[in-house]
Amino acid sequence: MSDPYQRSLPRLPLSIQSDPRLIITPIYLVASLPEPLAVPKFEIGPVVLWSKVPSHDFGRIIGLVYAHSVSVTARGYHYAIAFDEDSPSQADCAADWAFEDDLELVSTHAPLFHS
Repeated sequence: MSDPYQRSLPRLPLSIQSDPRLIITPIYLVASLPEPLAVPKFEIGPVVLWSKVPSHDFGRIIGLVYAHSVSVTARGYHYAIAFDEDSPSQADCAADWAFEDDLELVSTHAPLFHS
């Protein structure tokens, strides 16, 4: 059963697919955007973490699209995240997509007072 509001992204050239760490999960662009289109919760650049998974992977937002996820029924903003070198999944993949509701900003400021 196919969703008429989604279409597959083109496959990457084989030379780019040779390193499995560079491949991220496919998503589907929606055929039409909702009106009005909500403002994204995050911008490109901040460090975020997956707040609803036990591993709490984290990294920097390097892109975003309004799309439909393949693995879950989630239509909305999806963020491309480049894993930090200390993130638990970084050994397996360099980047992944995250749905907006699954992310939280990571504080980049040290606390002023220690308890």
